[in-house]
Amino acid sequence: MRTPLRATVAGGLAVIAIAVAATVSLADDPSGGGQNGRSVPPFAGSDSTGSGGGLIAEPICAEDEPDAATGPDTPVSSGCLDTPIGTPPDPGPQIVEPTPGMVDVYPRIFDTATVADDDRTVTIDFVSGVEPCYVLDRVDVAYGGNSVTITLFEGHDPTAGDVACIEIGVFKRVIITLDEPLAGRTIVDGAAE
Repeated sequence: MRTPLRATVAGGLAVIAIAVAATVSLADDPSGGGQNGRSVPPFAGSDSTGSGGGLIAEPICAEDEPDAATGPDTPVSSGCLDTPIGTPPDPGPQIVEPTPGMVDVYPRIFDTATVADDDRTVTIDFVSGVEPCYVLDRVDVAYGGNSVTITLFEGHDPTAGDVACIEIGVFKRVIITLDEPLAGRTIVDGAAE
């Protein structure tokens, strides 16, 4: 019984396909030298083949891999991530200092005023806009018997010229020192009155 030519060709192609698959598998094996002879570290949370099971995974940092390959063919990274993927950066406040001389000055409401242990240092947090359109001009303080009134004033910088600023909130902080201790008095926002 003779084997038809088509069956012989198909069988030969199957053998070649298996040989190619085995070669590719060896080239991609992390323990066997990596892709194209380079060591490619797997992703954190993945199995030894580097598959993450469909999840987004962070790459292992080069500092975490003492045997990581280096050289002209090593992929370049911008460094390790400090926070998980998808986590927004900490929107810490922008520390500002009063800059007298702004124009179109108006009172700005603040969010919080926190008094330090020395009873004189006050940290004031507020939301404003971007500079040069929204610049803290000054902080006025009025001392009363039962309260201390703090008023923030802001305006725009006349030296900036004709500029357009995006309308976005900026978390800002100014730290002031009272001329006298708070001594149990309450802090009042002068712009909110």
